Amino acid sequence: YQRDQTKREASSTMEESEIKDVLLALVEPNRKRATDIISIDVKGWRFPSGDIESNNNEQYQQPVCFWTGVTCDPIDGSITGLNLGNGFYVEKLLGIASSRGNDSEGEERHHHNRMLQQHDHEIILRKKRYNEFSSKTTNVRRTDDVNATSLSFPSSLGKLLSLRFINLSSNQLWGPIPKSVLQLPNLEIFDVSSNYLAGGFPHFESDALRVLDISKNRFNGPLDKDLFGHPNIGPNTAPYLLSLVKFDLSHNSFNGTIPLDGTSGYYNPDIKHEESLQNLQYFDLGYNLFSGTICNNIGNFEKLQGLFLEHNRLVGTIPKSIFRGSGVGAHPLPLVQLFLEQNSLSGTLNEGLATLPNLRELYVDGNKLTGTVSQDLCNSE
Repeated sequence: YQRDQTKREASSTMEESEIKDVLLALVEPNRKRATDIISIDVKGWRFPSGDIESNNNEQYQQPVCFWTGVTCDPIDGSITGLNLGNGFYVEKLLGIASSRGNDSEGEERHHHNRMLQQHDHEIILRKKRYNEFSSKTTNVRRTDDVNATSLSFPSSLGKLLSLRFINLSSNQLWGPIPKSVLQLPNLEIFDVSSNYLAGGFPHFESDALRVLDISKNRFNGPLDKDLFGHPNIGPNTAPYLLSLVKFDLSHNSFNGTIPLDGTSGYYNPDIKHEESLQNLQYFDLGYNLFSGTICNNIGNFEKLQGLFLEHNRLVGTIPKSIFRGSGVGAHPLPLVQLFLEQNSLSGTLNEGLATLPNLRELYVDGNKLTGTVSQDLCNSE
Protein backbone atom coordinates (compact mmCIF):
# COMPACT_ATOMS: atom_id res chain seq x y z
CA TYR A 1 0.00 0.00 0.00
CA GLN A 2 2.98 2.31 -0.30
CA ARG A 3 2.55 4.99 -2.95
CA ASP A 4 5.12 5.47 -5.66
CA GLN A 5 6.71 8.75 -4.60
CA THR A 6 8.84 8.93 -7.73
CA LYS A 7 5.74 9.09 -9.90
CA ARG A 8 4.21 11.74 -7.64
CA GLU A 9 7.24 13.98 -7.95
CA ALA A 10 7.36 13.50 -11.72
CA SER A 11 3.72 14.54 -12.05
CA SER A 12 4.47 18.24 -11.65
CA THR A 13 7.46 18.50 -14.00
CA MET A 14 5.54 18.95 -17.27
CA GLU A 15 5.71 22.31 -18.99
CA GLU A 16 2.49 24.23 -19.68
CA SER A 17 2.86 23.66 -23.41
CA GLU A 18 3.26 19.90 -22.87
CA ILE A 19 0.11 19.77 -20.78
CA LYS A 20 -1.81 21.66 -23.45
CA ASP A 21 -0.59 19.19 -26.06
CA VAL A 22 -1.92 16.33 -23.94
CA LEU A 23 -5.32 17.96 -23.51
CA LEU A 24 -5.61 19.01 -27.14
CA ALA A 25 -5.02 15.41 -28.16
CA LEU A 26 -8.53 14.83 -26.82
CA VAL A 27 -9.98 17.20 -29.42
CA GLU A 28 -7.69 16.30 -32.34
CA PRO A 29 -10.66 16.10 -34.79
CA ASN A 30 -11.12 19.85 -34.34
CA ARG A 31 -7.69 20.69 -35.71
CA LYS A 32 -8.80 20.58 -39.35
CA ARG A 33 -12.20 22.20 -38.88
CA ALA A 34 -12.73 25.41 -40.80
CA THR A 35 -14.81 26.94 -38.01
CA ASP A 36 -14.69 26.85 -34.22
CA ILE A 37 -17.41 24.43 -33.10
CA ILE A 38 -16.76 25.00 -29.39
CA SER A 39 -19.23 27.39 -27.76
CA ILE A 40 -17.96 30.77 -26.66
CA ASP A 41 -18.58 30.07 -22.96
CA VAL A 42 -16.03 27.22 -23.00
CA LYS A 43 -12.55 28.43 -22.16
CA GLY A 44 -9.45 26.91 -23.75
CA TRP A 45 -9.50 23.68 -25.77
CA ARG A 46 -8.57 25.43 -29.08
CA PHE A 47 -5.62 24.84 -31.34
CA PRO A 48 -3.47 27.89 -32.07
CA SER A 49 -4.12 29.58 -35.39
CA GLY A 50 -1.95 31.44 -37.92
CA ASP A 51 -4.21 34.44 -37.42
CA ILE A 52 -2.68 36.32 -34.49
CA GLU A 53 -5.98 38.05 -33.64
CA SER A 54 -8.16 34.94 -33.85
CA ASN A 55 -10.26 33.77 -30.92
CA ASN A 56 -8.51 30.40 -31.13
CA ASN A 57 -5.15 31.97 -30.26
CA GLU A 58 -6.68 33.92 -27.40
CA GLN A 59 -8.27 30.77 -25.99
CA TYR A 60 -5.10 28.71 -26.45
CA GLN A 61 -3.11 31.30 -24.50
CA GLN A 62 -5.43 30.91 -21.50
CA PRO A 63 -3.56 29.20 -18.64
CA VAL A 64 -4.55 25.54 -18.71
CA CYS A 65 -5.90 25.82 -15.16
CA PHE A 66 -8.55 28.23 -16.54
CA TRP A 67 -9.73 25.81 -19.22
CA THR A 68 -13.31 24.65 -18.72
CA GLY A 69 -13.48 21.33 -16.89
CA VAL A 70 -9.89 21.47 -15.65
CA THR A 71 -9.04 21.67 -11.95
CA CYS A 72 -5.55 22.46 -10.66
CA ASP A 73 -3.76 22.26 -7.36
CA PRO A 74 -3.76 25.78 -5.86
CA ILE A 75 -0.21 25.38 -4.57
CA ASP A 76 1.86 23.83 -7.36
CA GLY A 77 -0.54 24.34 -10.29
CA SER A 78 -0.53 20.69 -11.34
CA ILE A 79 -3.70 19.30 -12.94
CA THR A 80 -5.70 17.33 -10.41
CA GLY A 81 -9.12 17.02 -12.04
CA LEU A 82 -10.78 16.64 -15.40
CA ASN A 83 -14.56 16.99 -15.31
CA LEU A 84 -15.84 16.37 -18.83
CA GLY A 85 -18.76 14.16 -17.86
CA ASN A 86 -22.47 14.16 -18.67
CA GLY A 87 -21.64 14.27 -22.38
CA PHE A 88 -19.64 17.50 -22.15
CA TYR A 89 -16.65 16.03 -23.96
CA VAL A 90 -18.46 14.81 -27.08
CA GLU A 91 -21.18 17.44 -27.21
CA LYS A 92 -19.40 20.63 -26.18
CA LEU A 93 -15.81 19.94 -27.21
CA LEU A 94 -16.27 17.74 -30.28
CA GLY A 95 -19.71 18.86 -31.47
CA ILE A 96 -21.05 15.31 -31.69
CA ALA A 97 -24.78 14.87 -31.14
CA SER A 98 -25.74 12.93 -28.04
CA SER A 99 -26.89 9.33 -28.43
CA ARG A 100 -28.49 9.23 -25.01
CA GLY A 101 -31.99 9.59 -26.41
CA ASN A 102 -34.78 9.67 -23.83
CA ASP A 103 -32.93 7.83 -21.12
CA SER A 104 -34.38 10.07 -18.42
CA GLU A 105 -34.36 7.39 -15.73
CA GLY A 106 -30.75 6.51 -16.43
CA GLU A 107 -29.65 10.10 -16.66
CA GLU A 108 -31.27 10.94 -13.33
CA ARG A 109 -29.60 7.87 -11.83
CA HIS A 110 -26.17 9.20 -12.76
CA HIS A 111 -26.72 12.96 -12.68
CA HIS A 112 -25.20 13.53 -9.26
CA ASN A 113 -22.34 11.14 -9.90
CA ARG A 114 -21.28 13.19 -12.90
CA MET A 115 -21.08 16.25 -10.70
CA LEU A 116 -18.71 14.56 -8.26
CA GLN A 117 -16.01 16.72 -6.76
CA GLN A 118 -13.01 15.70 -4.70
CA HIS A 119 -14.58 15.68 -1.24
CA ASP A 120 -16.31 12.82 0.56
CA HIS A 121 -19.37 14.85 1.50
CA GLU A 122 -20.15 15.44 -2.18
CA ILE A 123 -20.16 11.75 -3.14
CA ILE A 124 -23.79 10.81 -3.68
CA LEU A 125 -24.52 7.47 -2.04
CA ARG A 126 -28.17 6.96 -2.99
CA LYS A 127 -29.67 5.04 -5.88
CA LYS A 128 -33.02 5.43 -7.59
CA ARG A 129 -34.70 2.13 -8.35
CA TYR A 130 -35.38 1.36 -11.99
CA ASN A 131 -38.89 0.36 -12.90
CA GLU A 132 -39.30 -2.67 -15.15
CA PHE A 133 -39.89 -0.60 -18.27
CA SER A 134 -36.83 1.56 -17.85
CA SER A 135 -34.61 -1.40 -16.96
CA LYS A 136 -35.39 -2.97 -20.32
CA THR A 137 -35.07 0.15 -22.38
CA THR A 138 -32.39 2.33 -20.86
CA ASN A 139 -29.62 -0.14 -21.66
CA VAL A 140 -30.39 -0.25 -25.37
CA ARG A 141 -27.34 1.04 -27.22
CA ARG A 142 -27.54 2.30 -30.76
CA THR A 143 -24.72 0.56 -32.57
CA ASP A 144 -24.91 2.99 -35.46
CA ASP A 145 -24.08 5.83 -33.08
CA VAL A 146 -21.12 3.93 -31.71
CA ASN A 147 -19.76 3.11 -35.12
CA ALA A 148 -20.28 6.68 -36.24
CA THR A 149 -18.15 8.19 -33.49
CA SER A 150 -15.70 5.36 -32.62
CA LEU A 151 -14.20 7.41 -29.79
CA SER A 152 -11.60 5.42 -27.93
CA PHE A 153 -10.67 6.32 -24.39
CA PRO A 154 -8.03 9.11 -24.57
CA SER A 155 -4.81 7.33 -23.60
CA SER A 156 -2.92 10.64 -23.48
CA LEU A 157 -4.46 11.27 -20.06
CA GLY A 158 -2.01 8.72 -18.70
CA LYS A 159 0.71 11.34 -19.04
CA LEU A 160 -0.96 13.59 -16.44
CA LEU A 161 0.37 11.75 -13.40
CA SER A 162 -1.05 14.31 -10.97
CA LEU A 163 -4.68 13.55 -11.94
CA ARG A 164 -6.83 12.64 -8.95
CA PHE A 165 -10.27 13.05 -10.51
CA ILE A 166 -11.55 11.93 -13.93
CA ASN A 167 -15.16 12.23 -15.04
CA LEU A 168 -15.88 11.16 -18.62
CA SER A 169 -19.39 9.79 -18.16
CA SER A 170 -21.88 9.66 -21.07
CA ASN A 171 -19.38 10.41 -23.81
CA GLN A 172 -19.83 7.51 -26.26
CA LEU A 173 -16.36 6.17 -25.45
CA TRP A 174 -15.56 2.81 -26.95
CA GLY A 175 -13.06 0.01 -26.26
CA PRO A 176 -10.87 -0.72 -23.23
CA ILE A 177 -9.50 1.69 -20.65
CA PRO A 178 -5.84 2.28 -21.62
CA LYS A 179 -3.14 0.82 -19.40
CA SER A 180 -1.56 4.27 -19.04
CA VAL A 181 -4.75 5.51 -17.35
CA LEU A 182 -5.00 2.44 -15.11
CA GLN A 183 -1.46 3.23 -13.92
CA LEU A 184 -2.20 6.81 -12.79
CA PRO A 185 -0.68 6.82 -9.28
CA ASN A 186 -2.84 9.46 -7.58
CA LEU A 187 -6.31 8.67 -8.88
CA GLU A 188 -9.08 9.11 -6.30
CA ILE A 189 -12.30 9.44 -8.32
CA PHE A 190 -12.91 7.69 -11.64
CA ASP A 191 -16.34 7.92 -13.31
CA VAL A 192 -16.83 6.61 -16.85
CA SER A 193 -20.45 5.53 -16.44
CA SER A 194 -22.78 5.34 -19.45
CA ASN A 195 -20.30 4.71 -22.23
CA TYR A 196 -19.49 1.71 -24.47
CA LEU A 197 -16.29 0.66 -22.74
CA ALA A 198 -15.49 -3.04 -22.81
CA GLY A 199 -13.07 -5.68 -21.62
CA GLY A 200 -12.50 -7.39 -18.30
CA PHE A 201 -12.50 -5.70 -14.91
CA PRO A 202 -10.00 -2.78 -15.05
CA HIS A 203 -7.19 -3.04 -12.51
CA PHE A 204 -6.19 0.40 -11.25
CA GLU A 205 -2.84 0.88 -9.54
CA SER A 206 -3.69 3.87 -7.36
CA ASP A 207 -3.95 3.04 -3.67
CA ALA A 208 -5.96 6.22 -3.08
CA LEU A 209 -9.03 5.37 -5.19
CA ARG A 210 -12.25 6.27 -3.38
CA VAL A 211 -14.84 6.20 -6.16
CA LEU A 212 -14.85 3.68 -9.00
CA ASP A 213 -17.91 3.98 -11.26
CA ILE A 214 -17.79 1.98 -14.49
CA SER A 215 -21.53 1.31 -14.58
CA LYS A 216 -23.61 1.12 -17.76
CA ASN A 217 -20.87 -0.07 -20.06
CA ARG A 218 -19.99 -3.39 -21.74
CA PHE A 219 -17.45 -4.85 -19.35
CA ASN A 220 -17.66 -8.60 -18.93
CA GLY A 221 -16.12 -11.70 -17.43
CA PRO A 222 -15.51 -12.75 -13.82
CA LEU A 223 -13.95 -10.70 -11.06
CA ASP A 224 -10.55 -11.99 -9.96
CA LYS A 225 -10.79 -14.30 -6.97
CA ASP A 226 -8.24 -12.25 -5.03
CA LEU A 227 -9.66 -8.81 -5.97
CA PHE A 228 -10.79 -7.99 -2.43
CA GLY A 229 -8.06 -9.96 -0.67
CA HIS A 230 -5.50 -8.81 1.85
CA PRO A 231 -2.12 -7.49 0.65
CA ASN A 232 0.08 -10.15 -0.93
CA ILE A 233 -2.82 -12.60 -1.20
CA GLY A 234 -2.62 -12.54 -4.99
CA PRO A 235 -1.38 -10.53 -7.96
CA ASN A 236 -4.79 -8.98 -8.71
CA THR A 237 -5.68 -7.75 -5.24
CA ALA A 238 -6.86 -4.14 -5.50
CA PRO A 239 -4.43 -1.68 -3.84
CA TYR A 240 -7.23 0.76 -2.90
CA LEU A 241 -9.25 -1.36 -0.46
CA LEU A 242 -8.46 0.90 2.50
CA SER A 243 -9.71 4.05 0.78
CA LEU A 244 -12.63 2.79 -1.35
CA VAL A 245 -15.98 4.48 -0.62
CA LYS A 246 -18.04 3.76 -3.74
CA PHE A 247 -17.79 0.72 -6.02
CA ASP A 248 -20.26 0.63 -8.91
CA LEU A 249 -20.10 -2.08 -11.59
CA SER A 250 -23.83 -2.13 -12.33
CA HIS A 251 -25.34 -2.60 -15.79
CA ASN A 252 -22.51 -4.58 -17.34
CA SER A 253 -22.05 -8.29 -18.09
CA PHE A 254 -19.79 -9.40 -15.27
CA ASN A 255 -20.31 -13.03 -14.27
CA GLY A 256 -19.07 -15.70 -11.90
CA THR A 257 -19.28 -15.49 -8.13
CA ILE A 258 -18.75 -12.43 -5.96
CA PRO A 259 -15.19 -12.93 -4.60
CA LEU A 260 -15.86 -12.39 -0.91
CA ASP A 261 -16.11 -15.95 0.34
CA GLY A 262 -13.67 -17.67 2.68
CA THR A 263 -11.30 -18.67 -0.12
CA SER A 264 -10.97 -15.15 -1.58
CA GLY A 265 -8.45 -13.93 0.97
CA TYR A 266 -10.75 -11.10 2.07
CA TYR A 267 -11.26 -12.10 5.68
CA ASN A 268 -8.19 -12.56 7.86
CA PRO A 269 -9.05 -14.39 11.12
CA ASP A 270 -5.62 -13.60 12.56
CA ILE A 271 -6.36 -9.90 13.03
CA LYS A 272 -8.76 -8.44 15.59
CA HIS A 273 -10.15 -5.71 13.38
CA GLU A 274 -10.80 -5.93 9.66
CA GLU A 275 -9.32 -3.01 7.71
CA SER A 276 -10.03 -3.79 4.05
CA LEU A 277 -13.18 -2.13 2.68
CA GLN A 278 -13.99 -0.53 6.02
CA ASN A 279 -14.67 2.81 4.32
CA LEU A 280 -16.95 1.23 1.70
CA GLN A 281 -20.40 2.86 1.75
CA TYR A 282 -21.84 2.03 -1.69
CA PHE A 283 -21.49 -1.43 -3.27
CA ASP A 284 -23.38 -1.89 -6.54
CA LEU A 285 -23.14 -5.06 -8.62
CA GLY A 286 -26.73 -4.86 -9.89
CA TYR A 287 -27.81 -5.77 -13.42
CA ASN A 288 -25.02 -8.22 -14.18
CA LEU A 289 -24.75 -12.01 -14.47
CA PHE A 290 -23.30 -12.85 -11.05
CA SER A 291 -24.14 -16.28 -9.66
CA GLY A 292 -23.59 -18.14 -6.42
CA THR A 293 -24.59 -16.95 -2.97
CA ILE A 294 -24.39 -13.67 -1.08
CA CYS A 295 -21.31 -14.03 1.08
CA ASN A 296 -21.47 -13.61 4.85
CA ASN A 297 -18.38 -11.42 4.70
CA ILE A 298 -20.52 -8.52 3.48
CA GLY A 299 -21.41 -8.18 7.15
CA ASN A 300 -17.86 -6.88 7.71
CA PHE A 301 -18.50 -3.65 5.77
CA GLU A 302 -19.08 -1.50 8.84
CA LYS A 303 -19.98 1.72 6.96
CA LEU A 304 -22.08 0.21 4.16
CA GLN A 305 -25.14 2.33 3.37
CA GLY A 306 -26.15 0.89 0.00
CA LEU A 307 -26.00 -2.76 -1.09
CA PHE A 308 -27.28 -3.35 -4.62
CA LEU A 309 -27.23 -6.90 -6.01
CA GLU A 310 -30.49 -6.82 -7.99
CA HIS A 311 -31.05 -8.48 -11.36
CA ASN A 312 -28.38 -11.17 -11.14
CA ARG A 313 -28.48 -14.95 -10.79
CA LEU A 314 -27.83 -15.23 -7.07
CA VAL A 315 -29.14 -18.19 -5.08
CA GLY A 316 -29.32 -19.22 -1.44
CA THR A 317 -30.60 -17.25 1.51
CA ILE A 318 -30.17 -13.66 2.59
CA PRO A 319 -27.25 -13.87 5.06
CA LYS A 320 -27.95 -12.96 8.66
CA SER A 321 -24.68 -11.07 8.80
CA ILE A 322 -26.41 -8.21 6.95
CA PHE A 323 -28.39 -7.35 10.08
CA ARG A 324 -26.11 -8.92 12.68
CA GLY A 325 -22.76 -7.91 11.29
CA SER A 326 -19.82 -10.27 11.58
CA GLY A 327 -16.39 -10.41 13.10
CA VAL A 328 -15.22 -9.05 16.45
CA GLY A 329 -17.60 -6.48 17.98
CA ALA A 330 -20.22 -7.11 15.30
CA HIS A 331 -23.20 -4.81 14.99
CA PRO A 332 -25.95 -4.23 12.38
CA LEU A 333 -24.87 -2.57 9.16
CA PRO A 334 -25.92 1.08 8.67
CA LEU A 335 -27.77 0.12 5.49
CA VAL A 336 -30.19 2.67 4.06
CA GLN A 337 -30.91 0.84 0.80
CA LEU A 338 -30.92 -2.91 0.16
CA PHE A 339 -31.79 -4.00 -3.40
CA LEU A 340 -31.94 -7.78 -3.90
CA GLU A 341 -34.83 -8.12 -6.37
CA GLN A 342 -34.90 -10.33 -9.46
CA ASN A 343 -32.57 -13.10 -8.35
CA SER A 344 -33.28 -16.69 -7.25
CA LEU A 345 -32.91 -16.19 -3.51
CA SER A 346 -34.79 -18.65 -1.32
CA GLY A 347 -35.76 -19.15 2.31
CA THR A 348 -37.69 -16.65 4.37
CA LEU A 349 -37.44 -12.91 4.80
CA ASN A 350 -35.79 -12.85 8.21
CA GLU A 351 -37.44 -10.55 10.72
CA GLY A 352 -33.96 -9.48 11.78
CA LEU A 353 -33.94 -7.11 8.79
CA ALA A 354 -36.36 -4.96 10.78
CA THR A 355 -33.56 -4.29 13.27
CA LEU A 356 -31.47 -2.42 10.71
CA PRO A 357 -31.66 1.05 12.26
CA ASN A 358 -31.28 3.13 9.08
CA LEU A 359 -33.03 0.98 6.47
CA ARG A 360 -35.40 2.97 4.24
CA GLU A 361 -35.67 0.87 1.07
CA LEU A 362 -35.80 -2.92 0.80
CA TYR A 363 -36.59 -4.72 -2.47
CA VAL A 364 -36.74 -8.50 -2.67
CA ASP A 365 -39.41 -9.07 -5.34
CA GLY A 366 -38.78 -11.55 -8.13
CA ASN A 367 -37.09 -14.17 -5.91
CA LYS A 368 -38.16 -17.56 -4.51
CA LEU A 369 -38.72 -16.44 -0.93
CA THR A 370 -41.42 -18.18 1.12
CA GLY A 371 -43.23 -17.71 4.41
CA THR A 372 -44.71 -14.57 5.90
CA VAL A 373 -43.32 -11.10 6.34
CA SER A 374 -42.94 -10.09 9.96
CA GLN A 375 -45.10 -7.26 11.22
CA ASP A 376 -42.02 -5.51 12.57
CA LEU A 377 -40.56 -5.33 9.08
CA CYS A 378 -43.83 -4.02 7.68
CA ASN A 379 -43.95 -1.34 10.35
CA SER A 380 -40.40 -0.17 9.74
CA GLU A 381 -40.33 3.43 8.63
